[in-house]
Amino acid sequence: MYMKPLHQSWSAISRLFQDKHLSFASWMLLLLCGILQFIFSLPHVIALRKLFLLIAFLIAFKYFWETVKTKPKLLLSAVIAFVLLQIWMLVIIGFISNQPWASFIEWKGQWLPTFVSFVIGIGLARTLMLSRLKAPHVAILLSILVPITVFLCLNAIAIVHDWILAGKFLGSPIGIAEHHGVSGYLVTLLGPMLIVDMLSRFVKGNRLLPVSVWVILALFIFLICSLILTTDRNGLIIMLLTLIMCTPMMASEIRKVYSLKKIITFSMATLIIILAVALASYKTDPRWQNFFETIPIAWDIDHDLLWLDRVDANEAPLTPSGKQVDISTYTRIAYAHEGWRMLMAHPWGTEIARDTFHKLELAKYGRAKMAHSHVAWIDFGLEVGFPGLLLWGLVLFLLTRLGWQNWRTYKEPLGLALAVLVIVFAVRGLLDSIFRDHELEQFMLVAALLSGALSFTKTYIPQPHVETP
Repeated sequence: MYMKPLHQSWSAISRLFQDKHLSFASWMLLLLCGILQFIFSLPHVIALRKLFLLIAFLIAFKYFWETVKTKPKLLLSAVIAFVLLQIWMLVIIGFISNQPWASFIEWKGQWLPTFVSFVIGIGLARTLMLSRLKAPHVAILLSILVPITVFLCLNAIAIVHDWILAGKFLGSPIGIAEHHGVSGYLVTLLGPMLIVDMLSRFVKGNRLLPVSVWVILALFIFLICSLILTTDRNGLIIMLLTLIMCTPMMASEIRKVYSLKKIITFSMATLIIILAVALASYKTDPRWQNFFETIPIAWDIDHDLLWLDRVDANEAPLTPSGKQVDISTYTRIAYAHEGWRMLMAHPWGTEIARDTFHKLELAKYGRAKMAHSHVAWIDFGLEVGFPGLLLWGLVLFLLTRLGWQNWRTYKEPLGLALAVLVIVFAVRGLLDSIFRDHELEQFMLVAALLSGALSFTKTYIPQPHVETP
């Protein structure tokens, strides 16, 4: 398969950003969005992040409001559901929380910026999709992909630098991020775009990004290596899940182009890749060695309270085989079990606070060391109860439906990328507490950019890329 040379691809990208094609507001929003995508994961820049969010919001709100007034059905429904979620949080603050002012400050610091990110994404998407750019969706994707890729590259360089200075491999390396899991979260954002791009090239010749397939493949391999480098097994699980999900979602299109023999060959190749990545993770991450034996012991939280005290490895319970349980698996499962019990005891929510799990632990046991349960759905549920969880689930469902509908109706790969992105984000919430802080703000910005672009599919109908033999 012939692809344009790399320098020609980047020339095509540069032509997308000629001044005459974009307004000043579009340029400013693009710049601010790119900066935000990079600094979201940097530590100690909260004030700077909020400043850029405020500036971008003031520019984008006009375009966001124009979008809302056009009443794109699914996007408008998602916006309304998100607004209702904020109203429900204010109800909790005013009528349920024992510390209304503290809850209000937490809402203002956590969820108001998230709503601002959503507004910015929709506003920027509108300005680009209605501009004179030939391929506005490319500008949207690049505003996400480029700064996050740069961050991951710098993070990998910093990790290798730390290894060299230490003279050995360090467990759970951090790099320039605040936590080793940051890379896994960022890969969750990029994975759907890259995988859908690769598959859609093979199926219809369409491509989301104007670069060679080898560039996309190299970036995909780099993302996998980043997850292994940072020992982020949850990130690897999500990346593999993304690959597994995308392939059957495109099954009908694949069947139209390829014979059954080629499909089987492709499926086997995909399975080999998945097994290779899984094996690499299993061999390099000792936490897998005792995983299954740890599960029943961790679930029995009434047997002892070692999980409550974040026990050291040398004090951990023993499995039937005589080995000590994997601490990470043991504590995560125990926290999730206890968090579920707390949620059932507080179905209407308690207060808006990131450390609600910690406070409930302290009230119940008289001591607590963990601030959250590691399960985003439980942690958020302890704040807003089942009504809030239903509203949040509705927001994610509507965004997923918007993407899926565009894929099924127009065969728009951007729609499939959005649908998969939202699904894997929701699944990632079962493994990590990510409905908070910069993770939530960045996800809503990315989801808004993609959903905003898809709301203008009647204006922009992507043309298939025809390969030159």
